[in-house]
Amino acid sequence: AAEFGVRINAVSPSIAKHAFLAKVTSEELLDKLSSDEAFGRAAEPWEVAATIAMLASDYTSYLTGEVVSVSSQRA
Repeated sequence: AAEFGVRINAVSPSIAKHAFLAKVTSEELLDKLSSDEAFGRAAEPWEVAATIAMLASDYTSYLTGEVVSVSSQRA
């Protein structure tokens, strides 16, 4: 794909809090998963979207075949 100027990358987010997730997951589980994150909270959807926008931009024109982890998992 690179020889044709096509970049293929992926985003692998940790927990991101959004309306659908709240409908299908208990508040207790969401709180537990969020507290396990380094920042002590779930990502906001815009924080994941910002990474996607970066990958689609010319700022990453030499990046291909990568999976970008959007996460604050504790070490």
